[in-house]
Amino acid sequence: MNEFSANFQEPLPPKVHTEFSASFVQHKWNANLSHITSGWIQFSAEHQYVRALEAFEGNLASSAFDFSNKTSNGQVSNVMITYEANSTRPSVWTGYVDPGFPIFQPRILLDSQAVFSGLVQRPFFNDKVASWNILYGGELPTTVYTTDCGVVIGYDFFSPSLRTRAITQFFNIEVY
Repeated sequence: MNEFSANFQEPLPPKVHTEFSASFVQHKWNANLSHITSGWIQFSAEHQYVRALEAFEGNLASSAFDFSNKTSNGQVSNVMITYEANSTRPSVWTGYVDPGFPIFQPRILLDSQAVFSGLVQRPFFNDKVASWNILYGGELPTTVYTTDCGVVIGYDFFSPSLRTRAITQFFNIEVY
């Protein structure tokens, strides 16, 4: 594919795999925080949940996001169990959040009228992958990175309300 060719035509967005698990690393930041986490994550669009087991700043945590339980403004039910460094007792938090781990439906790129933004090199992958720009939920600027088989290998987003930026990368991906 040569984007600088008079014969270039934008490809159609693919359907994406929505039932998978992967190792991940994510960096999320804004004026108030810089949060880097890594671990294992499981996505299930069919069951409307995302589960993340993660490590950050000496802490271990498990988060479960229930996308079938949302508020009217789109926040998602979340239960987070955290073992802080040097602690033997977990802290449990339950509430509604703007998730840093969005769930993707198979037709998310098609239904969002994704714009192809080129083939790019991403960490953890030898081959170039396709990048697609969408407005997740109609308002969150998001770039989704996919293989030629429709496997999501990561995404970046920018939340204008809190001026938050997040970069998420997947590897060791297992599609179900």
